[in-house]
Amino acid sequence: LDLTQKLGLHINTITKYHNINLTNLETKDKLKIQPNGQTNIGFGFNYKWLGLGASFSMPFMNKDDEKYGETSRFDTQLNIFSKWFGVDAHLQYYKGFYLSNPDDFQEWEEEYYPQINDIESMSLGISTYYFFNNRNFSYKAAFIRNQIQKKSAGAFILGGFYKLNIVVAPSGFVPVELNDTLKPYFDISAYSSGIIGVSIGYTYTLVLFKNFFANASLVPGLGVRVVKLWADNSEYNLDPSLSSSVTIRLAMGYEGKRFYWGFNAITSIDSYQHETMEISSSTGNIKFFVGKRFNFSLKRKNKD
Repeated sequence: LDLTQKLGLHINTITKYHNINLTNLETKDKLKIQPNGQTNIGFGFNYKWLGLGASFSMPFMNKDDEKYGETSRFDTQLNIFSKWFGVDAHLQYYKGFYLSNPDDFQEWEEEYYPQINDIESMSLGISTYYFFNNRNFSYKAAFIRNQIQKKSAGAFILGGFYKLNIVVAPSGFVPVELNDTLKPYFDISAYSSGIIGVSIGYTYTLVLFKNFFANASLVPGLGVRVVKLWADNSEYNLDPSLSSSVTIRLAMGYEGKRFYWGFNAITSIDSYQHETMEISSSTGNIKFFVGKRFNFSLKRKNKD
């Protein structure tokens, strides 16, 4: 059921993230490094082919710098879906991270988490998708909400992607509060990773009791990755290699007579290995929303 001729207004909360994991495959130690999370309140609209939204951090929110440290950021994420294809794009810059799992290395009873304030991360990427079975399946119904899918159905997805991630840690990835014996196992101070490839996956929307729906999508990709590492004041250019990436989406919602509400989430995960080091990063967002549609027309009536 197409609802693009109606004006849809919604308010939401949205949390964006960009996390880094470093794992030493010999010792099985893993550093889980995250920015201080930020939840914003936003609003937006959809009408015909156009949809826009904005979000803001309110003064009463995100007052936890003492616990997680300060993070400065620029984070814009774009998701476009039509009947046949979809586009995901993001551009992120974060500075200031903390270690979220200090208990894995030593007894930690402090009220704050170990912080690494000089880590900087820049990430950009774009992915395109083609949806098969687009007569019976609608991504717009699950994520844009200007259509309603009345029956359960799924679709295969075929696409391509490009991603670039650059991370610099002048003082290293191991916080000063942790034992110095860990540093030799995580001795890199910066890295850059670029990958281009193709992806194929599947998505399915389950419709329950006419008004409820749940969607899940899994789109793995395989591509050629080029990696550069800096360690011990030396630069290492790794040979191009096959590598993987995966994008996961979830959505649930309710369609009422007057209002609609729900949540959707997207995460993109990259992972690759250099000798005994595995490096992975995840980028995405989680959004909760409530909205209402209105009959709306920009056409002017002709006067006799």
